[in-house]
Amino acid sequence: MNFACEISKELTCDVAVIGGGTAGVFAAIAAARTGAKTILIEKNNILGGTMTVANVNFPGLFFAWGKQIIDGPCWESILRTIKLGGGVMPEISFKPRHHSLEQIRLNRFVYTAVLFQMCEEAGVEIICNSMLSAAFENEDGVQLIITGKDGVFAVTAKTAVDASGDASLAGLAGYSVLKSETQQPATLQNHICGYDINNVNVNELQQKFKNADLPDYITADVLISYLRINKLDMHIPCIDADTSEGRTRLEKTTFSEMLKVYQFLRGIKELEDLEIDFIAEETGVRETNRILGESIITAEDYINGVFYPDSVCYAFYPIDLHVMDGIEQEFHKENVVAKVPYSALIPKNSKHILCAGRCISSDTYANSALRVEAVCMAAGQAAGCGAALAANHNLPVAEIEYSDLCRALKSINAIVPSAE
Repeated sequence: MNFACEISKELTCDVAVIGGGTAGVFAAIAAARTGAKTILIEKNNILGGTMTVANVNFPGLFFAWGKQIIDGPCWESILRTIKLGGGVMPEISFKPRHHSLEQIRLNRFVYTAVLFQMCEEAGVEIICNSMLSAAFENEDGVQLIITGKDGVFAVTAKTAVDASGDASLAGLAGYSVLKSETQQPATLQNHICGYDINNVNVNELQQKFKNADLPDYITADVLISYLRINKLDMHIPCIDADTSEGRTRLEKTTFSEMLKVYQFLRGIKELEDLEIDFIAEETGVRETNRILGESIITAEDYINGVFYPDSVCYAFYPIDLHVMDGIEQEFHKENVVAKVPYSALIPKNSKHILCAGRCISSDTYANSALRVEAVCMAAGQAAGCGAALAANHNLPVAEIEYSDLCRALKSINAIVPSAE
């Protein structure tokens, strides 16, 4: 049996970006604004990734200790969304009561529309409903095989940015990836309604819970907390969600376990009309693969705010490792802000590939902070500028001048860390 297939078309560009999510959109915009012909490949039908299809539409943190630390096209997208009535700017303070208070709630429709608009204005060619199938790196650049709705096509690029979230491009091109032995659980964003929490018989719930067939990590107190926030805020075991098999298993498990909780709650008096009236289009995955980069960001360096000679952006979020029964957190000391080095965006020994987003080179605990959206956006911008410079000057991505990269970032209004 012959499975050979025809390449329906061949596209060429300076920079190809795989993944139009939190990091990839801004990698593409940054690359295009830096003068590179850019193609953006996205598996979903809309841009925004976790922020849109997984409904984690509250990015942060753009400020640290009362001072803005992340700017550029990503911040422009936030301001444009707010201006259109799609978000509200929170009050920024030196030390908020909780870091979540400085996350920015965005309307998914408005934000997605803004992302499409900004890509078009920058001259980015967007191809949605398409996935990377194969990748080959040679002396001249990167060759990509993409599967779209209308067949298989090829993209030849001088440089490429892996913003897949799963290090898919780096892995297919043969570069080493890292994966924690136990990956963080995932969460499906949702909303529940149809009840008044003040009328719920808590004692009945606790009594019936003793004989309930529910996941081991669910307790009666947890269920009551869900009812108070109108959300089944469940941690779902997540193993190898970078593969189609693992992702399918995750989604099946998510719906199965949520259905059990839903059925149990509707068996309680005053919860008979409980309804799950919203779910996101996909379960939000916190962790899969990370690249093995030219440098690795460690938890110690992250939390101590180490300055690297090739620092390209700031990062400010607590170490935030989700486990099945809670969250392990560690916060920066006052006035300390983490940095991200350019070398952590380069798969070890790669000539033409950069990575951005949650798959950047880091250890498990550092990655639990680096995976959040504002950091992914900022790292995406850095990868986009780096990829464009490498393409424009026909250089390996590791050989561009750091001073040129800083100038390119500043030209798009990004903030570049300075030694303190």
